[in-house]
Amino acid sequence: MNDRDYISRIAGSKAIYHINRARVPFEEKLKIIIVLQKLDMEMSKENRARKTTRSFRKVWEVNLES
Repeated sequence: MNDRDYISRIAGSKAIYHINRARVPFEEKLKIIIVLQKLDMEMSKENRARKTTRSFRKVWEVNLES
């Protein structure tokens, strides 16, 4: 396997991945952000020694049903 072929395949795969992620509906992206916020809050509560620059944290409350 040629290194250029390998790097080219990886670059192409990465481009396809980003194109597909860009096609995800806004509502789904928002749901992902909220899940990540919840995980971050949970991790912060479990590990008080975890360094953070933010003194205020809150998980967004969004109603996507409408």
